[in-house]
Amino acid sequence: MPSIQTITDQDLIDAIEASSQRIVFVAPGIWPEVAEALSCAWHRLGADRVSVILDIDAEVCRFGYGSIEGLQILKQTADQLNQAIGHEPGIRICIVIADDRTFIFSPTPRLIESSPGSAPVPGSTAPRSNGIVLSTPPDTVASELGASPEQATERTIGMEAVDPGAIEAVAKDLKLNPPKTFDVARAVNVYNAAIQFAELEVTGCRLSGHKASLPSELIKVARKNPDLDRKIDKSLRLIEDEDDLITSKELSQETIFAERKCIEEEYLVHVKGGTVIARERKEEFIKRVEGLQELIRKFATLVSGKLNDRYLATAEQLATELLPDVINDIPKSWAKKLGRFPDEAEVKYRIKDALIHSFGDPDRRINAMKASVVFKDVTYEMLREEGFGATISKHFPDLKPLEEFTAAKEAKDASDDLFND
Repeated sequence: MPSIQTITDQDLIDAIEASSQRIVFVAPGIWPEVAEALSCAWHRLGADRVSVILDIDAEVCRFGYGSIEGLQILKQTADQLNQAIGHEPGIRICIVIADDRTFIFSPTPRLIESSPGSAPVPGSTAPRSNGIVLSTPPDTVASELGASPEQATERTIGMEAVDPGAIEAVAKDLKLNPPKTFDVARAVNVYNAAIQFAELEVTGCRLSGHKASLPSELIKVARKNPDLDRKIDKSLRLIEDEDDLITSKELSQETIFAERKCIEEEYLVHVKGGTVIARERKEEFIKRVEGLQELIRKFATLVSGKLNDRYLATAEQLATELLPDVINDIPKSWAKKLGRFPDEAEVKYRIKDALIHSFGDPDRRINAMKASVVFKDVTYEMLREEGFGATISKHFPDLKPLEEFTAAKEAKDASDDLFND
């Protein structure tokens, strides 16, 4: 057989069950089926013929390197045999020695990948190779692992025995923050490889209906004259709905939002939670958004001159309308500077100045004109929502989520019950 192989849990179980001399098991974590086989072998071979070294940490379980059930099975066996499990923080390699067979392989984080042997490499029918199988281990490896009772004093890893309360602490941690359903978490990766949420937003370009506001010191004056109040309210509309800035077919508010709608209809699909785009079309979508941004920059340049002129014209008109009433009722905050008998031209200038300041800086409005897009990935929580997968499949029929996604939905209640007992 080739040395480089796909090493599965069943391969380890078969080797452990066939062992008659010794077992060394080194890994970040352990799954229940393997733990059961190891427990039986530990009782069968004797306490000093089995050595177990693990990383006792809740994150190991959350990543999917093993489970709390596997740890608890081994902890019970170690207690029964008056033996200790070695703790090696952060270890991320698996070494299993069963008599004269040695397995050296990388652990699979089942949060993001299926277990070895369960799924081939995309585009291939061959299973994934994840390690090597040797006969006897190299002498230096055997020595550093303390692979036999005679080499126990030479052991260099897993020297710290697992604290009696450590596994119980991991169990409590996992109850508060349990591992995600791994099949669903992997399905998230499948979706994110094909689609993304994309929120396209255009701001500052809607000029229709924009109205200026009177300065506070002039509101009181205007409201004393109902006819003037109604007239001024109509005059405060800075851009009329019929203005070319709103309706022109060449460049206007209308063309900006028409282009935005066109982009959305061509690239984005509305689903629960927002709009999504196929990743394969993301690059051309971004180019279209860049074109929209350039269109907005041209529109902003066009608006800039007109808006400033409109602000000045509106201030002039309103100052003329307000002047007689303001002369008769000078705002208290103005009286000190204007005096008891103010000049009409000076009062009108003061009104215009107050109005222009209340209208705001036209450049600030221009600078607010922009198009932006925010991309977000599909989340674990979205994928667990009822109907999400069906909606995506309807709009993206070529997207084939992991088959485990269906199994994960069925297993959800069992997974939840595990941590709610």
